[in-house]
Amino acid sequence: MSLTTLFVGLELQSPVIVASGPASHDVNQIGLAEEQRAGAVVLKTACSDKYEHMRYWPRPRYKLLDWDKQIEGRSKMFSLYSYEQGYSGTLTDYWRLIEACKQHATIPIIGSIFADDPKDWERMAINVERSGADAIELDISSPHRPGTSEFKTTFVEAIRSVVNVMKIPVLVKLAPGPELVHQCLTAEECGASAVTLCNRIRGFDVDIESQGPILHGYFAGIGGPWAKYYTFRHVAEAAQAIKIPISGTGGTMSGEDVIKYVLLGATTVQILSVILINGWESIARINKEVEEYLERKGLDSLEQIRGKALEAMTHPDEIIRWSGESKTGPRNVWKDKPEGRRTT
Repeated sequence: MSLTTLFVGLELQSPVIVASGPASHDVNQIGLAEEQRAGAVVLKTACSDKYEHMRYWPRPRYKLLDWDKQIEGRSKMFSLYSYEQGYSGTLTDYWRLIEACKQHATIPIIGSIFADDPKDWERMAINVERSGADAIELDISSPHRPGTSEFKTTFVEAIRSVVNVMKIPVLVKLAPGPELVHQCLTAEECGASAVTLCNRIRGFDVDIESQGPILHGYFAGIGGPWAKYYTFRHVAEAAQAIKIPISGTGGTMSGEDVIKYVLLGATTVQILSVILINGWESIARINKEVEEYLERKGLDSLEQIRGKALEAMTHPDEIIRWSGESKTGPRNVWKDKPEGRRTT
């Protein structure tokens, strides 16, 4: 029995990856992640110089909504509302961070970048690779991206400009939405090594006493345990459409959540909110819960069950439906299963 996972050519000691964010902003955090047996770390996203203002964060920048006052010693229900944008240092600082992480850690280090002009994507990606990163994630879908018409990122150009100059794997992080499967297919066609599904959504909350927006006065990224359900759907849809690996992310609080992601077709699972709320020990706990599941099911690895839930999905036309009532009263009759329908 082993948690060892092969992902975009990298051998990970666990499928659990620390997602880009405040838990991957400095080299000391990478050491904590490794101690807890994280499979890899995606560093905090670096912004191009054009968006230098995104390196400065408001205070406060976090608020817990729907907090349940702890259940069994660990919070299980909350919404994390935050406005934290790019890595707070310069790009030179970011290249040094990657170098330091590679010097002090043995687990794979994945750089993360954000830009709009294809040349900026390309230049930043080259420096991420030169600094020693094992892979790179393109944060195409940040909930904190500029919301004005000045942001003219061309989805296809951004991916192609990086893929064309990279030797290391390229992950593309996407946001939930009706175009997600199409975007996954496009990323695959452009040469992406994998997709990360899904980024947090952009949310909003107000204070009824002040009658204005909470925190900094603008929209914020929002996530939490509830987010896994819409991401499960997107992972399931994408896994049936693309051939490249999927890194699932959103709402993971337990080993059970990781297992569900894998059953729906994901190869790895990225976590962040659970670390911020319940501590670094969450990584080891989640790993242990996955190991206990494998042992209980007599499995050697998660690869044996990857995508298995998709095989059991029912086509909408084949769902058994209750027939309702007739003129003579209720009828305990099931409608016949339509003939000649395909199953997913």
